[in-house]
Amino acid sequence: MGRKKPSKPRRERAAAGYTLQQLQPPGYDRWMTPAADLDPERAAAKPGLSAQALDLMRRLVRLRPIYGPKIPVQAVQLDVALDGGALRLRRPDGSIRNLPASKLAAMLGGAMEPADVRGAVHELHAGGMLLVEPDGEDDTVLRVVVGKPAKPGDPWLFGGDIASDLVPKACIPGDPRTLGADRFAALAYLRSHLAEGTVGTAEEYATFEGVGSVERAQELFDSVADLVDVRGCPACPTAHLCTRDPEALPA
Repeated sequence: MGRKKPSKPRRERAAAGYTLQQLQPPGYDRWMTPAADLDPERAAAKPGLSAQALDLMRRLVRLRPIYGPKIPVQAVQLDVALDGGALRLRRPDGSIRNLPASKLAAMLGGAMEPADVRGAVHELHAGGMLLVEPDGEDDTVLRVVVGKPAKPGDPWLFGGDIASDLVPKACIPGDPRTLGADRFAALAYLRSHLAEGTVGTAEEYATFEGVGSVERAQELFDSVADLVDVRGCPACPTAHLCTRDPEALPA
């Protein structure tokens, strides 16, 4: 995809489609709205504040930049679970697997430094790529989303659901040999933004080496537009750029 020219600014996050609250994940019926001026350390100086309340305040302040002004209770549950560095994941067969948070983030397409694991997992959660099971307050168990709703009212699909059969089985044709290196790089750029809940622009992509102009960037975007929102096979998370040959997949 080439190196970005050092003189250009980094991309800024942008709102992408519907919020997690608007898409109504199953069991997500409690949302917290911390005050914009919430200051846990100032509150800690006041007598009578419990350690539990102070801990919640600190978590909400940390989570607000990721989730926005309305934070689901499940985000706090997930944050508490992340304190131990390991998470519980529901497999498609119904069994539960314990695995390091860093491994889960990597499985879902997140590449990060060790210090960024907590934020990466929350980004995946806020983006609807994984959810906390309903009624999981005392035992936080995660489920990987294989089909995120396109609009409010559409179903959430998870690995193992009967309804997950509705998700297309063919992985996207993302091999450089079939797309060409320039189109593959453009597709990877757009889908990486999709996975992060951000929006890629031709203006930004034009700053990457080898692109040359906004017009060329838009031309590449147009040439792969039909692949940007295509889901991979059920083994691949939403927005993952799968490079397997669709003809080689089992029927």
